[in-house]
Amino acid sequence: MRALLWIATVLVALWSGYWFVGKSAVDRGFAAFLQNASSQGLDVSQSGYSVSGFPNRFDLTVTQPNVIDRRSETRWEAPFVQVFSLSYRPWHVIAAFAPEQTIRTPAEDITLQSAKLQASVVVSPNTALALDRTTFVGDQIRAESSLGWVLAADTLRFSTRADPSLANAYDIGLELLGLSPDPALSARLPDLPPQISVVRLDANATLSAPLDRFSAETRPALTALSLREALLTWGDLSAFAKGNLQVQNGFPEGRIDIRVTGWRNLVTMGTSLGLIRPEIAQTAQNMMRAIAESSGDPEVLEMPLIFRDGQMLFGPLPLGPAPKLN
Repeated sequence: MRALLWIATVLVALWSGYWFVGKSAVDRGFAAFLQNASSQGLDVSQSGYSVSGFPNRFDLTVTQPNVIDRRSETRWEAPFVQVFSLSYRPWHVIAAFAPEQTIRTPAEDITLQSAKLQASVVVSPNTALALDRTTFVGDQIRAESSLGWVLAADTLRFSTRADPSLANAYDIGLELLGLSPDPALSARLPDLPPQISVVRLDANATLSAPLDRFSAETRPALTALSLREALLTWGDLSAFAKGNLQVQNGFPEGRIDIRVTGWRNLVTMGTSLGLIRPEIAQTAQNMMRAIAESSGDPEVLEMPLIFRDGQMLFGPLPLGPAPKLN
């Protein structure tokens, strides 16, 4: 018994020493991040931070964080943010966000509220700290803009995972349940309920460089996107899409095949979102009706979304310039 007690005491002492060494490493790492942030194009400030969690975790709490990305002139601020990791698995990090945060851009300020908002990041335990997988979950999320729009969702689930079969590729999954669009948009679509029941995405993205600790220098950019499934269910409107895109000179090139059931609100929605010019809205409606009727089911519309030479086309209908992705 005396020997077991002595062994236990030694083990506790060793583990306690390891934890305090780890705590010092977390302190130094965060201090180094604050010191080096400016060289990465970030201005970072905070009113204080602490490390706790003895004996099995390292819990970093940062009070009043304020981060500015000088390149995009975007600012993020919150009352606090907490970052947790198990002391025996420090390459797995969990972040918990405050119930209210603010994102400021040159165009608008967005207030983000949530009942729960957490992120999990797992990196490879090597010198590059290459990203392995991420998870982002939230409940009762509400975003309100200084420009007047409001967006809310009951549930948010987002995840990524490194794809070992391709270089610099990542599987992406997204699910939104109970998505409430801005009331101004819903008012223009009286035939649809005020809430979108499901938005789901399953895709694979290839980047120009890996996501790791060198990303601030390498600036990974999207080079290809494989869309396995994109699904939206909104009352009688159901849309499904899949296809592949390549990025050339910063613009997408390729084709996404889209199948829409209950398509008649598409033109109104596209016009409200600025995807369809008002002067061609009636032409677009007539064209979609003709295509749907020719398919054998007038309620189902099948058309490709084509990205070509920096332009977008929905079937034969020109939508205008394609978005620049990088």
